[in-house]
Amino acid sequence: MKPLDDADFRARRYMFEKKDFLHAEGEYSGPTNLIEEGTWISIVALPDDVSIRTSDKYGLQLEKIWDYWGMWTWVVRGIQALTTNPEESPTAIAACDATDEFQAATYAALVGFYRLAFSALRNVLEQVTIAVHLTLSNDAKSFRDWRNGEERVRFGWAADMLSSDPAVVILEKHLKAATNDSLFAQTPKGLARRCFVEASKYTHGVAGFTDGDSRESNGPIFLPKTFLQWCVTALKTYAIVLHQIKLAHPALNDLPDEIEPTGPPLSVNEFRRRVIADIPPNDPELVVLKSLAAFWP
Repeated sequence: MKPLDDADFRARRYMFEKKDFLHAEGEYSGPTNLIEEGTWISIVALPDDVSIRTSDKYGLQLEKIWDYWGMWTWVVRGIQALTTNPEESPTAIAACDATDEFQAATYAALVGFYRLAFSALRNVLEQVTIAVHLTLSNDAKSFRDWRNGEERVRFGWAADMLSSDPAVVILEKHLKAATNDSLFAQTPKGLARRCFVEASKYTHGVAGFTDGDSRESNGPIFLPKTFLQWCVTALKTYAIVLHQIKLAHPALNDLPDEIEPTGPPLSVNEFRRRVIADIPPNDPELVVLKSLAAFWP
């Protein structure tokens, strides 16, 4: 191992100061039980190496994914503005939680914990799908069950229930006519189900989808193919959940000006179009994603 050149901004670490926090009590005391140097190096050496190699080669991809995470935080604000009590709004709760999942997924992909990065995307798909059904159905009991962690309230249950919602039926008819595909159908599986199943393989560590299967190493290493696959899955996840949010909140349109203060407000539809435009042109899911985007011009 060798240290990065001091001229490389990634060679430095930073700590927040008290003034950087909205609420902070007292002054930070500094180290009181400092980790042993060898232990520190053992923990961070491999992830650090992956993060440098990843950001050496895929800076543009990281920048775009990170920009989309920033845009998502304003989607959360937009959803919150449509409800009198965000703590009782399924979509406000799920979208807020998704902010953490998207952030964690990006960091995990940066440092080479790819299976965890895919798993975080699965969490977004599941929780937003559940929340959209609960919003459309106004099912108070299932909302309580969801918040209490009841086993029955899962992705498959929500996708099944959404398939019969009048707003979803109209969307599914559009997709069927345009692409012979769907978003939530069971047989053959619609787009949302296909993406969820694929991400679930990483979550459950099935054969061929464990960390060991992908890297043949005892720790994180830089795997361009897997990183790029994660990038595409992240883009699809953003696209799918943005469409789902629009189903639950048709009135959600322009996002706050702070995203692009020098230009016109960014709309949810434009956010979706940007995400879809970044998906590789040869991706088999691109046709149905473009058809989804066309549903809300």
